[in-house]
Amino acid sequence: MHAPSYALAARPVVPPDFSVLYARFRPPVQAKCRRLLGGTGASDDVVQETFVRLWKADVASEENPRVVMAWLYRTCTRLSIDVLRDRKRTQPRDLTDEPLPCGVDLAASTEARAAIAALADAVSEDELAVAVLCRVDGLSQLEAATLLEVSERTVRRMLDRFDERTRSLRKELSS
Repeated sequence: MHAPSYALAARPVVPPDFSVLYARFRPPVQAKCRRLLGGTGASDDVVQETFVRLWKADVASEENPRVVMAWLYRTCTRLSIDVLRDRKRTQPRDLTDEPLPCGVDLAASTEARAAIAALADAVSEDELAVAVLCRVDGLSQLEAATLLEVSERTVRRMLDRFDERTRSLRKELSS
């Protein structure tokens, strides 16, 4: 008797060029997730989930690497924000003591991460994504707007709202 053939058909076949994309884009996606989530297993999980979604979304067939990278950045940012929200609900903790492997100002990035974690449930997902891209990753407003496919003015307004909420949070915490 032969083994049922459906068992082999159920296993997804990864296209050969996908492994090249994974090798090329995993390091920057992983660095971004570690900046947002720290060196935890959650950052590795988000990286893996991001690439699973890339494969399922068939964006990997896109010829322009900038489109693929933008899609990966958006996806891993949103997944990381979801993890931050879940962390806040299940185990609030201080994020300022974790080392952050990044090229932006460490103090500003740490402060932004703490504010993002504290405001995770109070602001919209788009506003959080803009704050992460500009305040944690160090992207310009134009770069964030391009990545999120919104206007630069929209990014500026979202950052202004986020900064105002951060100031209000600081006042509450210092009182």
